[in-house]
Amino acid sequence: MSRSRVALAVVVVVAAIVIQTTVFAQGRIQPLGFAPALVTLVIVALSVYLEPEYLLLVGFTAGILVDLMGSSTLGLWAMTLTAVAYIAGRLKQTVVDRPLMLIFVVFGATVFGQFLYVLLATLFGHDTISEPRVLGNVVMPAVWNVLLAVPVFWILSKIFNRTTSRLAV
Repeated sequence: MSRSRVALAVVVVVAAIVIQTTVFAQGRIQPLGFAPALVTLVIVALSVYLEPEYLLLVGFTAGILVDLMGSSTLGLWAMTLTAVAYIAGRLKQTVVDRPLMLIFVVFGATVFGQFLYVLLATLFGHDTISEPRVLGNVVMPAVWNVLLAVPVFWILSKIFNRTTSRLAV
């Protein structure tokens, strides 16, 4: 695993965080009132290109950066995205061997991540589990991530395959 791949993955994650916090922010583009969990989707997509150890590092870094951009308790997203990175790393071979499983992996990992965040935030006193839209907050980002999965995986394949061929020369 080259350092340039990990650095490129961090750049992609930062771009996803910027898009998530600007384009899909509260009061901006939110189809049906819910935004996609773009950072979670990018972590799942990066599982194809990174080894599990580096994927956990990138997931934790993404979580800390999301925590720093938000107003919630520091570390909630870091724990959540690290767990999502772990699951995505374990299911990497499923996505590579059977591309149609991509839909289920993206949906499942996003639902797991959103539920884990709601659970952790509730444990830290945010009362997110008692919100009236809690089911929508867990399921709808997963639906949007499934719709965005093909373009995100395609873009990342172009970025990482071009970098790999350039490094091979």
